[in-house]
Amino acid sequence: MTSRSVRTRSIVREPEATPSILASIPDCLRNALKEAVNNRGRKSVLISSNSLTNRFILSRWSIRPSQRRKYKNLFASVRKQSRVVFQHYLLRGRVEWDDGSGRNVFGVYKFDEIRGNLILGFVVMTPDSEWTLSNR
Repeated sequence: MTSRSVRTRSIVREPEATPSILASIPDCLRNALKEAVNNRGRKSVLISSNSLTNRFILSRWSIRPSQRRKYKNLFASVRKQSRVVFQHYLLRGRVEWDDGSGRNVFGVYKFDEIRGNLILGFVVMTPDSEWTLSNR
């Protein structure tokens, strides 16, 4: 008799990206912008929709970008929503919010778009800022 090794695959259920979960993508973007300005001291930063997706999924479910194939549908749905959020801010021309430390305002411009990956530039705007954007 020969023994056969039976290969079993564990079936991993993908987390579901519900509308209420996807609605928190802008919060992830705000955190990325705050981190870039406060920790790194930058006045402008480039962020791509795919990097925002990776950051969001990692913070929400602790799933690394290297696991993209395993969680294909999750990454696809969050990438799609990240692009929608980016398009919204691009049309507005600015991102702004109030928090405990005051009002934060960033001008938004399109840096590039490569195969659906939208890359936006965010520039800190102050009341005396020379770099201005029109109100759209």
